[in-house]
Amino acid sequence: MTKLWFFAAMCVLVGFKTQAQDEGIVFRDISWDEALQAAADESKPIFLEGYVHWSQPCAVLEKYVFTDQEVGAFFNENFVNIRLDMDDFPGAQLGELHGVDSYPTLLFLDAEGELIHRGCGAVETNELIALGRQALGDSTLRWYQEQFAAGERSNTFLVNFSLLLADACMESTFLVDTFFAETPKEQWVDEVAWNMINLNISDVHSEQFQYLLTQQQAFADRYGKDTVEAKIYTVLLDQLIAIYEGEDLTLFATQSLEKLMQEVDFARQDELLSLTQLKTADLKANWKKYGASAVKVVDEQDVTDPDQLNEFGWKFYLFVEDQAHLAKAAEWMKQVITTYPNATYLDTYASLQYKLGNSKAAVKYGKQALQAAELELEDLMHYREQLAMFEAELD
Repeated sequence: MTKLWFFAAMCVLVGFKTQAQDEGIVFRDISWDEALQAAADESKPIFLEGYVHWSQPCAVLEKYVFTDQEVGAFFNENFVNIRLDMDDFPGAQLGELHGVDSYPTLLFLDAEGELIHRGCGAVETNELIALGRQALGDSTLRWYQEQFAAGERSNTFLVNFSLLLADACMESTFLVDTFFAETPKEQWVDEVAWNMINLNISDVHSEQFQYLLTQQQAFADRYGKDTVEAKIYTVLLDQLIAIYEGEDLTLFATQSLEKLMQEVDFARQDELLSLTQLKTADLKANWKKYGASAVKVVDEQDVTDPDQLNEFGWKFYLFVEDQAHLAKAAEWMKQVITTYPNATYLDTYASLQYKLGNSKAAVKYGKQALQAAELELEDLMHYREQLAMFEAELD
């Protein structure tokens, strides 16, 4: 009887273990203090997913990666796995402690709560397992930080450290500031310094980027014209994106960037200049120039993103008077609604037709926009008002 009971109990335990592995990572429903204690008791590091409910990458990771059987087997065996909402206690406090500002953040910590290793983003299954293996090995983020503090400055070390920080979504400011403070400026064109610039510098106003511009030919002679120009392009593009996304939304910033682009010779210069001139025209409400610039950007850069074309189209409807430019915008939106016939895009196309004097087409697509809005459960007031305006032209 005792043997039968023991056998039955083992079957239950084995079945539970198999089910857990089939389910992927088993995140424990325990407090932060309990996780620290479990890590100490089991001699395992903590794997912490720092998530927020509104993050799409978090949802992707949780649905497709954490549920993988191989991922589950590896993490369940080697880590105390927990999840914390970084908008709530104690996740918010831990996020502040570790400088978390992107989600998901993947933290590996010891039983004292000290950081061992780190990753971020919706990584693939093989990438997550590789991240876990690195956290269990010797070349952890903690090891790199300790070696750097001890004075390690070899080229390979700094390249790997820079890449590790980027993969962890961590600032490399301390790395850059320390290295360049220790390095005489006449050595900034050397290979180690170039790698530090190439991997870490993204601020167009930084001393290092300005040095790269003034010594562009010297860098190009050593590392190749295409490589150096690609770096210049990337930094200028990042600055332009920051302006477009509103992080530096000033006319002065845009005009300063445009002036800098005109002074520097680099591949795809015309492409960035056109985008900068478009933004300048937008900020100055110079709608005649805006229309011409938008047409140039779409034609030369083969813009196909429906949201971007819709933004252009709606501003053309509101502000642009040139009939040729309006006709071009209508062509863009016709292509958009053929593939994406949603309420917003249909409304923009109908409004452009109205401004072009094509009232019948405006009414036709205005009705389609209203119907789509009803299906999409949108507020209908705007669509009804637009349609009424279109129909009034037919009376």
